[in-house]
Amino acid sequence: MRTARLRWRSLLASGVLLRGAILTCSLLLVSVLNGQSTVLPKADGHHRHRLVGPPPEFLQQREPVKQRPRLAMPKGWRFALPAGDHHAGRQVFADLECFKCHEVVDEDVPAPEAEQGDVGPALSGMGAMHSAEYFVETLIDPNASVAWRIKHHKAEDKGYLGADGTSKMPSYNDSMTVQQLIDVVAYMKSLTAGEHRH
Repeated sequence: MRTARLRWRSLLASGVLLRGAILTCSLLLVSVLNGQSTVLPKADGHHRHRLVGPPPEFLQQREPVKQRPRLAMPKGWRFALPAGDHHAGRQVFADLECFKCHEVVDEDVPAPEAEQGDVGPALSGMGAMHSAEYFVETLIDPNASVAWRIKHHKAEDKGYLGADGTSKMPSYNDSMTVQQLIDVVAYMKSLTAGEHRH
């Protein structure tokens, strides 16, 4: 009887061991297939995982990815300067001493200084003749209008040209704010009264 019990325990123990071994192998196989590490943690608690790429079905795109449409420029769009404050612009004109080179008739600003000569064009009546964008260009790039003036105003005294053939007008690009530019252009656009003289 005692021998039978020992055999039974032996078989039972070996069956448990066999099932444990099968379960362990199954778990290892599943972890390998799922990309999990089969390396036991090191003493510091960290272990390395093998790199696993995306499943093949993700690598094969079935449909091309649709690109978002780019923002198109509206048809007929052009730059337009925001409306400024011509009163503030008049103050900018005075603060930057534009009157030293540009005469403005019927405005309470000093006349150009005699020693300066007839440097810049008179601005009286100029507001009705040009767009705001034209004034912006002449302010930020005075040489842009010089070539046009030379071609179309052949008879005028070219006092606004330096010895090198470029405009004598100084650059205000580093000292004038965008708001000041907008306002001084509004002031120039307001100069519609009086006869413009070249």
